[in-house]
Amino acid sequence: MNNKTFLIVVSILILASIIGLMSYLPGRFDSSSGPKMSVFPINIGQWQGKDIPLSEKDYEILETRNLIMREYKNPGGESIYLYIIYSEGNRKVAHPPEICLTGGGLNILDKASIQLTPSIRAVKMLMEKGDFRQVVVYWYKAGDAYTDQYLKQQLKIALGNTMGKKISGAMIRVSTNVKDNDDKGALSLIQSFVSQIEPLLPKYVP
Repeated sequence: MNNKTFLIVVSILILASIIGLMSYLPGRFDSSSGPKMSVFPINIGQWQGKDIPLSEKDYEILETRNLIMREYKNPGGESIYLYIIYSEGNRKVAHPPEICLTGGGLNILDKASIQLTPSIRAVKMLMEKGDFRQVVVYWYKAGDAYTDQYLKQQLKIALGNTMGKKISGAMIRVSTNVKDNDDKGALSLIQSFVSQIEPLLPKYVP
């Protein structure tokens, strides 16, 4: 093993150790005094929202109540589903959603990284179950940074915490059902909605 390869391996092991250690350290911040996702605007431009109720079991699995799951409708009757889960102290709450979605019976037909807006890079998935199709996009927030990579978010939070910096984490997921096999139209609707919520994120999901 040459010196360059050795240094790369050591660096990876050190970063993995930091992330692993931070998973077991107690949260340093009082989440009761932090931002509440429930105050995220229920009406956004032409979109009118309503909360989708979650069970107690859902909250136990997610390890937090600081989240929203909403359906937003526009005047044309089109629906967008918004899910935001936020944490200042428990990094594990913002885990990748593939496990939950496939556990519910959906199959991933396509998965890719896309530039959702000029400042947000997200993961886009085309999901299917029988005749039902849905386009899902999601991305992560670590402090003021957006990323489509879970490990990059976790590393930023872990390194920040080791230096005593308060860096919160969030996962934002937006989806809509596909109509008439128009996958591109579904993605375009999502992009239009995200362009409206993007200016709100720094204030409500800091």
